[in-house]
Amino acid sequence: VETLGAAVADVTAHNPTVEQALAAHEAASHDIDTEWSGYFPTVTASTAVGRVYGDNATSRGLSVTRGAGYSNMWEGSLAINQTLFDGLKTKYAVDAAKARAAASGEAIADTKGALALQMTLSYLNVLRLRESYMLLQSYQNNLAGYEEKIASMVENGAADNAELQQAHRLGLDLKEMMVGMEGQIKSADAEYARLTGHLPASALERPAPMNNALPATAEEAVKVAMASHPQIRAAGDEITAAERTTDIQKTALYPTVSAELSAYQKDIADVIGGEIEDSRAVVRMNWELSTGGAELAQIEKAKAQAVQTRFRKQDIERRLAAAIRTAYADLETADAQKKIIEEKLATDQATLGAHQAQFEGGKVRILQLLQSENQVLSAKLDLLNIDYRTQATGYSLLGSIGKLYPALVPRNDAVMAVKASDVTDVR
Repeated sequence: VETLGAAVADVTAHNPTVEQALAAHEAASHDIDTEWSGYFPTVTASTAVGRVYGDNATSRGLSVTRGAGYSNMWEGSLAINQTLFDGLKTKYAVDAAKARAAASGEAIADTKGALALQMTLSYLNVLRLRESYMLLQSYQNNLAGYEEKIASMVENGAADNAELQQAHRLGLDLKEMMVGMEGQIKSADAEYARLTGHLPASALERPAPMNNALPATAEEAVKVAMASHPQIRAAGDEITAAERTTDIQKTALYPTVSAELSAYQKDIADVIGGEIEDSRAVVRMNWELSTGGAELAQIEKAKAQAVQTRFRKQDIERRLAAAIRTAYADLETADAQKKIIEEKLATDQATLGAHQAQFEGGKVRILQLLQSENQVLSAKLDLLNIDYRTQATGYSLLGSIGKLYPALVPRNDAVMAVKASDVTDVR
């Protein structure tokens, strides 16, 4: 027997989409280390060995033949440079990298939530089709028995051939419905295999409805989603990253100050220029501004991109809120329809019972009894479908507020959403 929780845990643990999200989060985490390195000094070392030819004032002054000379050459340098002031560019770059890493962590949670919902809907669809097919099979056996009775009655003159043909037509309609459902079952199994990598087990355990875990009203659910849904939290992190990027561009308006400690040595023959030694300990300031206003243009561009991320977050919020309110409306409609269908089923079953009693008394024809059986079957299928629809809508609502995956897989040791503050603490 395969359970929904096991199927969801399996698909979220081995799905390529999750692996991509994990790899993206790891890459974003390394960006933090890259930006953090700006706080530390840089060391530059270089050397060169070879032979040189020189024709300069020194060689012409020391040489009485050609005015030029050859020499072996070696040179080497070592420099340590420490940034003292960069307009807080490094700080803003680290903050932006942390925010992007947090957003990529939220993307992992969102990916798992989306896969959990896809898996849940696929799982319920497989179950629904299997149960529906079993109902049809049961009715097919009943119908075959009715056809035999009608055929016997036709032979004995108790029924006419038209009733037999009508019963046969009902049988053909049922076979057509079963063939179509067999195709739907194969398609549902294929979708299940796409998600999990294997066909569904021969027995699936129907999960319990989780409507009790939902907020009481749509507005309460919207509030929960706004506070906890991974997409919204990731959008908030992207806004932070965009704002810090704007701050980074503003640092271009300030000078940079750095300290340098360096040593340089060069050794060639005196006829070329002789030995050179140069050691320095200096503080250097560099202030570079484009006369065409490139820095100001980059600042305005970053501001526009920050505005874009804020509106993107608003768009996500509106779409989620609309999906939640629509789902609650669907739940209310489905509950009302379910009550009506249950009443219809009770009525059809009562009618069937009355027709069975009347048939024994010879008051109704067997075809009327068969039609009553058909109405009961139709009501049972409608009730089954509305029941699964209600359950699927409840799971979809849990997904809309970002609570489906934790509810189905409560114990999870995989990488989940990472807050910017968490990244800061680690650092």
